[in-house]
Amino acid sequence: MFYEEPYRKRTHSPRRRERRRRGFGAWLAGLFLRLIALILLVAVLAAALLYALPVSIFAVEPEGAQLSLTDGLPASRANILLLGLDMTRENSRRSDTVVVASVGYNQLKLTSILRDTLVDIPGHGKGKLNAAYAHGGAQLVMRTLNENFRLNIMHYLSVDFTALVALVDALGGVDVNVTEAEMNRINQNIWNARAQIEAHGYSAESLSQCGERTHLNGVQALYYARLRKLDSDFTRASRQRALLEAMLARIRANLWNPALLLRLARTLRTSVDTNMSPIQLLSLGEKVLAATAPGQLRLPVDGSYTDDGANLIIDDLPQNISAFRAFAYD
Repeated sequence: MFYEEPYRKRTHSPRRRERRRRGFGAWLAGLFLRLIALILLVAVLAAALLYALPVSIFAVEPEGAQLSLTDGLPASRANILLLGLDMTRENSRRSDTVVVASVGYNQLKLTSILRDTLVDIPGHGKGKLNAAYAHGGAQLVMRTLNENFRLNIMHYLSVDFTALVALVDALGGVDVNVTEAEMNRINQNIWNARAQIEAHGYSAESLSQCGERTHLNGVQALYYARLRKLDSDFTRASRQRALLEAMLARIRANLWNPALLLRLARTLRTSVDTNMSPIQLLSLGEKVLAATAPGQLRLPVDGSYTDDGANLIIDDLPQNISAFRAFAYD
């Protein structure tokens, strides 16, 4: 008769259990890394597809708009209107900044149109360009530019002064070249407006230095862009284009900073008014960020206008139309 050993419950040694835990942890970590890689791959593919979308996606006229579009302009560029608005009440607000961004593949051209330029405002007769917004918002500004300068602008982005401050602060500030005279005037204007600045929840902090690549926060950048009495509206327009370039440079330098990009996206969503779809906005943003350093132009061009002290009266409109087309379309 054989002896039968009693049944014993099978147990694992502590070392074997540790190996099993380590194996599961390694499997979980591998799965997580694969998911991250998949998400990155999808993001890269989506970004590539958005960039590859043709410029013609901006050639769809918004439904119901009456924009007096000019036919026959090259389809290689999309002309987007950028507006900076003052902080007066909505029904009397004027556009302090008027810039046309001409965007294509690896191309970005910025054209400032001076706000005191005398133009025909449809339905309102002759007036300064900056008054068109008060009469009919961004749509009337687009139509005014299209009719006067033979353009085909269908889309716009607009921000007011407080939104500009928020955008620059979301970027962590910007770096621009500031002269000592500009610094002194900026500080004086900030001091004069400190009550209004603080009422909006911002600090009226003065600039303590000047020179190349001076770092500006949102409030300082706003008053840099608004400087006018120091020199002229012509120089102010160049400062506004320089600020746009500095903001683009800041974004390019932080493309791998998710915290900054998320903060910027939230600010854009709440601060910017536009008639573009999310797809158009994303495609536009990628094309702008991929472009080389933007070229710059100002209208009216030298020798084509008369300055009567209050208005810029264009004497040679065809010269300005030709200058824009040569600049924007190479």
